[in-house]
Amino acid sequence: MTPDAILDMPGEPFRLLIADDESAILELFSEILASEPQGRSPKLSELSSSLFGSPSDQGAPGRFELTLAARGETAVAEVKRALDENRPFAVAFLDVRMPPGMGGVEAAERIRTMDPMVQIVCITAYSDVDPREISARIPPPDKLLYLQKPFDPQEIIQLAWSLAAKWKAERDYIALRQRLESLVEERTSELARANAQLTREIKARAKVAKLVASAKAEWESTFDSVQDLILILSRDNRVKRLNMAMANRLGLSPRLVAGKPLGEVLKPDLHPGPYYRDLLEMCDGAFHTKELSIPGLRGEFLVTASPMHDAAGALEQTVLVAHDVTQRKGLEARLRQSQKMEAIGTLAGGIAHDFNNILGIIMGFAEMAMDASKDDATMSRRVNHILDACQRARDLIFQILTFSRQSSEEVSPLRVGPLIAETMKLLAATLPKNIAIEERIDPGDDWVRADPTQIQQILMNLCANAAHAMREKGGSLFVGLETLELGAAEAQALPGLSPGRHARLTVRDTGHGMKPEILDRIFDPFFTTKNPGVGTGMGLSVVHGIVQKYGGAVNVASRPDAGSTFEIYLPLETPGKAAGTLPARPDSPPSGQGRVLAVDDEKTLLEMTRDMLTSLGYTVTAVSSPAEALKLFAANPAAFDAVLTDQTMPGMSGAELAREMLALRPEIPIVMSTGYSETINPEKAAGLGIREYLLKPVLKRALAEAMARALTS
Repeated sequence: MTPDAILDMPGEPFRLLIADDESAILELFSEILASEPQGRSPKLSELSSSLFGSPSDQGAPGRFELTLAARGETAVAEVKRALDENRPFAVAFLDVRMPPGMGGVEAAERIRTMDPMVQIVCITAYSDVDPREISARIPPPDKLLYLQKPFDPQEIIQLAWSLAAKWKAERDYIALRQRLESLVEERTSELARANAQLTREIKARAKVAKLVASAKAEWESTFDSVQDLILILSRDNRVKRLNMAMANRLGLSPRLVAGKPLGEVLKPDLHPGPYYRDLLEMCDGAFHTKELSIPGLRGEFLVTASPMHDAAGALEQTVLVAHDVTQRKGLEARLRQSQKMEAIGTLAGGIAHDFNNILGIIMGFAEMAMDASKDDATMSRRVNHILDACQRARDLIFQILTFSRQSSEEVSPLRVGPLIAETMKLLAATLPKNIAIEERIDPGDDWVRADPTQIQQILMNLCANAAHAMREKGGSLFVGLETLELGAAEAQALPGLSPGRHARLTVRDTGHGMKPEILDRIFDPFFTTKNPGVGTGMGLSVVHGIVQKYGGAVNVASRPDAGSTFEIYLPLETPGKAAGTLPARPDSPPSGQGRVLAVDDEKTLLEMTRDMLTSLGYTVTAVSSPAEALKLFAANPAAFDAVLTDQTMPGMSGAELAREMLALRPEIPIVMSTGYSETINPEKAAGLGIREYLLKPVLKRALAEAMARALTS
């Protein structure tokens, strides 16, 4: 199609933008282009032919739509609005100089940025801007012409028609090229689709084969990555396949195991037991799950048998999956042991409470008998034997309460390293000469919250047991202390521990060791393997109780003829001051005076307490009922100078009685004695306002000192 034909096509008029600061020029453009005759002049046809190389004989009329602008800013705004309306300008005639605002060159730059297709004609009478600079600022050169003032009207007409024809031809060319490209792309796509289909058909078999190989490799990778032990057995219980976890556990290559009978793989003849029969029974074509101990695999397992049948429903193979539960079973055993120890501790605490009351009566009256028989040497000697026996019984009760974690000793931060080093100096002198001692105490931040006497008791009990295990043949005793950080998994393996920093005390001997059935019972109270009269069976029970009370844990490892290792874990504490030492006591208990209200539901113990306080110089009112004592006190609170009460009493506890009395008379001194209580301790007692807290059995000196402190504090 020729340019003339393009121009002669009916449609929208060509839009022209005229920008000049002189209104006369704008009027001239309007007259020239608006008065253009409907036929095309010969000059215009000649110019069109020279520009496009396609002479035309057609003379169909054309028309223009003019937009006039007196400033460069207005011209730029008109171009933007035209583009927004999708009615772009074909040609823009711009005067180079349009004071006082934006000039034609700057306006042309902005217009070119917005519309790359518009044909621009720069009009000037003279210009300070070099044409080469204008060409560089308003590319491309083929869409930029210059028109010198004054100009000929016919020249304007010819430029307008020629540039409009060029603008339309370029747009039509772009549209035609896009359409051709679209057709080529469409045909190319059809060809590509046909070619792709052909390629897919050609490669179908190869792709399927590759997918099968990939699926097989993926299945094998998944099969071997499973950490559970997997065996696939044929219908005659031969190994068809096993994963790498099973191969590693057996210590054999999968190729060496495949095809062998199950019995040969697990070696039941070397490890007789019911597990092999159970495994064979599980391969009966049904689904089974069972916990089994399999020596050949070195552990406890939750075994699942899953049958696989062929199309006829006959058993084709059985998949055995063994999940290792050895660690879980160990934790369960530890938990059962912990629960058993807790139950025994509760029972021991209750027994110790009742025994404390009985022992308190014996010791109290024995002390008073001792005072009354000072002139009778024989009687004094006999009573002194009674007191010695009671003292040993009291120590035994103390061990029971320690084991059951119901004792109420004062604890404070202390450095365990120096304490252990000092204790080992004392122990070294008592151990047999055929036992070599090795110490390794790492210096560091080894502060723990504990009673120093009980830490010594732990070490002495463990070392005494180690020495007993090596008494015949001698050996080596190792005592070590270190601090370490326990993670969540490590702490979980030691019931009762929380993650964090701990001190670990290790006592290891090279003695005769212990069998597993003995190892499971070593912390049971009164259980001992020693000969009668050699041990009480409370040593390790006390160690266990002390460690549990401090939030620690005990770990034991032992084998027959391979020695034993005890590891004591104690949580580290913020550094503080070590426990102090008590001041020296006077030879005789302090006497006193005052009116004391004594309350205890054990009447014999109450009688003993009354006589003991009376011998110390106090005036005593003894009451066996806490309700009666409260009634008596409420009637006249000023009638008493102090109150001595038991904690565990029917109807009302000592703490409740103290609370009621202090509400009536806040300054009344109250002393509490108890043998066992889950609800009260020295800190809680002090919080209630109780001035002194005594553990039964209470000796005369302890009672005298507590009463003196309560009355003078």
